[in-house]
Amino acid sequence: MDREIKKILKPIKLLGVLVLVSAVVFYVLGHVEDRNVSLLQCLYMVAITISTAGYEDPLHCTESTLLMTFTICMIFLYMVVVAYAISNFTAFLVEGRIKKYFQLKTFLKRIKKMDQHYIICGIKDIGVFAAKELEDTKRSFVVVEQDTNAIASLHQEIPSLVWLEGDATDDNVLEQAGIKRAKAIIAAMDDDKENLYLVLAAKELNPSIEIAAKFNSPKARKKLAAAGAKHLVCPYRIGGLRIASELLRPQVVSFLDGMMRSTQDAGVRIEDLTVPEGSSFVGQTLKNLYDKTGVLVISYRWEQSQQLIYNPKGETEIKGGMHLIFIASAEQRVGLEKALGV
Repeated sequence: MDREIKKILKPIKLLGVLVLVSAVVFYVLGHVEDRNVSLLQCLYMVAITISTAGYEDPLHCTESTLLMTFTICMIFLYMVVVAYAISNFTAFLVEGRIKKYFQLKTFLKRIKKMDQHYIICGIKDIGVFAAKELEDTKRSFVVVEQDTNAIASLHQEIPSLVWLEGDATDDNVLEQAGIKRAKAIIAAMDDDKENLYLVLAAKELNPSIEIAAKFNSPKARKKLAAAGAKHLVCPYRIGGLRIASELLRPQVVSFLDGMMRSTQDAGVRIEDLTVPEGSSFVGQTLKNLYDKTGVLVISYRWEQSQQLIYNPKGETEIKGGMHLIFIASAEQRVGLEKALGV
């Protein structure tokens, strides 16, 4: 059960237990005072006392010092418990926790329907840009972040954002994010130690998951790689290369920037995928692929080779296990995935 609901139910459960205990105590004290009272009468006495209804006293407590003392104690105790219950419920409403509760339930339902999705942990810096790129290329993803302000800021830019507010290193949160069905996870938190712990936790929960991790210290790179992170990015290194590229090859940078920043329907990306062995396109040519999908293959390589073949001829035969690198819009990429049976 959700933690927030437990906070509300806790004082209610306490109140229910106190009602039953008080009724039993009244019953015992009534018989100590040689009064013939039933348990139902005692329960009725408790109910009219804590509700301040003020009906007739069925136990005639005013005639017994013992019963009057217990009633006084009971009244003050219930005042405290009721005040605690009301304050919890009021905080739940005023602080917007009830909205968050139902929002979380909606997100969890959406996440359960996701498969081969991406999980982004940390959106205070590079995680933001990763989320925008996944959104622009129409890939499903979940954001895990503790900072409410960071989530609110990204939500303004991506209205359809699905997020979990919590600690990304918590196994329960990762399981809620659907890590066992996820294709990849991005460790983009501020601290290298947190990212390292996240990589270890992710690999334990899903050994086959692909991991991309951010690192600041060169020492952290080896540890992250050893833990299972396949793709490692240092923001400082990327920033340095970008500055140098701006000076050395400004037109290339401008071309790639225009491609990456385009959010129009015609906006394109350089993408890649692997042709499945049983694809209907196996045995056909790259020209056939272009004619049917509009996707332009600019390079390819075989699974057992790291060497890329650039500007392939249209007559090149498509084979299973062939890694294609191509230029396509998000819609074209989705269409190609369906056509190839990926």
